[in-house]
Amino acid sequence: MIPTLFGVTLVAFVVMQTAPGDPQLIQLGPGGTAGQSTETREAYLIRKRDLKLDKPLVLNFNYFRNYRDRVRLAAYFMAVSKEQLTAELPILARLAQGEILPEATPRGKPAGPEKQPPQPGEPTLDEQLSFLRSLGIDAFESRLADPEQHERLARAILHYVQTFCEDHGVYAVPAAIELLRSAETPRRLRLGAIRCLVHMVVEPFQYTYPAQTQPTDDPNDPVVAVWKRFWQLRGREYPPVEEERRAVLDRLFGRLVAEPSRSRQFELLERFNRDDTPYLVEKLLRANKPEEKVMAAAALKLFVARPLELETPPEATDAQLEEAAGNWLLHLELYRSRYEPSLLGRLGAIVADTQYAHMVWRLITFQFGRSAVKTREPVAQKIWSALVVSFPLMLMAELVIYLVAVPLGILCAVKRGTLVDRLITLGLFLLYSIPGFVAGMLFLIFLCYGDFLKIFPSLGLHSEGAENWSFFAYLADYFWHAFLPVVCLSLFSLAGLAMYSRTAMLDVLGQDYIRTARAKGLSEGKVIFKHALRNALIPILTLFATFLPALLGGSVLVEYLFGIPGMGRLSWECIEQKDFPTLMALIYIDALVVMFSILLTDILYVAADPRISFEAQDASGG
Repeated sequence: MIPTLFGVTLVAFVVMQTAPGDPQLIQLGPGGTAGQSTETREAYLIRKRDLKLDKPLVLNFNYFRNYRDRVRLAAYFMAVSKEQLTAELPILARLAQGEILPEATPRGKPAGPEKQPPQPGEPTLDEQLSFLRSLGIDAFESRLADPEQHERLARAILHYVQTFCEDHGVYAVPAAIELLRSAETPRRLRLGAIRCLVHMVVEPFQYTYPAQTQPTDDPNDPVVAVWKRFWQLRGREYPPVEEERRAVLDRLFGRLVAEPSRSRQFELLERFNRDDTPYLVEKLLRANKPEEKVMAAAALKLFVARPLELETPPEATDAQLEEAAGNWLLHLELYRSRYEPSLLGRLGAIVADTQYAHMVWRLITFQFGRSAVKTREPVAQKIWSALVVSFPLMLMAELVIYLVAVPLGILCAVKRGTLVDRLITLGLFLLYSIPGFVAGMLFLIFLCYGDFLKIFPSLGLHSEGAENWSFFAYLADYFWHAFLPVVCLSLFSLAGLAMYSRTAMLDVLGQDYIRTARAKGLSEGKVIFKHALRNALIPILTLFATFLPALLGGSVLVEYLFGIPGMGRLSWECIEQKDFPTLMALIYIDALVVMFSILLTDILYVAADPRISFEAQDASGG
């Protein structure tokens, strides 16, 4: 069972990866800022990291790659605007067409009068062109050769460079910060490196303590380190707190730390103001209790929206550039183990830090994450809400199938060749030829819409306001709504199982031991139900392993037709919206249902015929 489950997940993973289109980029517009879901690029990136779509598929060797040159080139392009890049593209176009430009000549040869050599550290034209070609930009060569396409090409280049930064963030951060640390790095590359880091790292600093997390006395506490850096940079902007106000704050802060109610804590926090920042910083840096650190950090974040500047505009001063660079250097120091793991950690990441490994781990632990649609609902919650709708329908359909099909098959076998057999067989063939969704449409037309009859409701499983009715009225309303969907789910499988039961029963009735039982004078009922039925059940039970999964998958169209928010409709919506986390969880659950059905079938074999068991086989062998 376990290898089968892993095989199912592998096949599903391959299918999803080879499907055309990026389910995440669908949520964005052409400019990469907002699309149909009004989703920002930052939200897109957070979701991408959450789904591990920035990781390699099966094997991850990124920790062993040198990103220094590629990050330097990415920083070069990220430092300019679309208009500046558009103006630079004609030079690259001339180089791409084979023209030898002075700047692109090998070292040691004269640069010529046309172009000055690049500044130390900046990439040459050859390096720039090679890097852009490696990004996989659609129709890059033809668009580069057409001057009218340069503006759109510049926008595409910036988008692909940004995507490169997003996809290689964890692995390329040290190379980007190395550019900032070097005193020889030109201003353009320093500015570009900061912009690269903004896209490589989501939420680089932790300003408050998450819920359920207690601060420690670790000198490298990231929250304390961030506010310490903030105070070093901005402390002189705040006037000192007066002694009278300090006494008031001492009493207020003591009440805040001792208050167990969250709502009351928020009320107390509102009594502080921005001028109390020096007091709160002092409390955080000198706190002796974890509760004091938590409250001081929460209060500070309430009054200081952006403690550390991490992005700089093109017109930023050298001082602003140095400040942002220092903030990113602090980030690397606080989280160095994340970016520079040990050799053992790097070796483990080869197989463990991949899209497939993360997906399998989520499936094993039943932590399916959040939906890929903009509502960001937990996948487990979505599936549970659909499962409690579909399961009663599937259970009723399964009961109808077996309680009707098996007796019909037995009756046809016993009455073989009679008018009863022929009429039932004809009816079963007619039912077998009508798919469930066709029957559903016919039911809707003839029994629901009122053009012919209006006996049953056409949508949902409950009438409006049914939740206010009594239990029995609510239950009756449910069965009234569920009648047609259950019939649609049952028809096709019912006809097939009845015909299969008839064939199995006819095979058993022709055996010698049945003739012997009749020769002994046993009643026909005892011959049929005691001797024949038990042996005929074995092939009938074999089909049980296929009916339950078939109902789960076959309910897609039936639930869609009748407006039932169950597993089938959820599967359909996930395919339409390319909600891969939910779809992967559904495939995994389908595989579990198949395995459970096979296991249950094996148990039913033993219940139907005790001779089918390991103990019986051992006894007969002995």
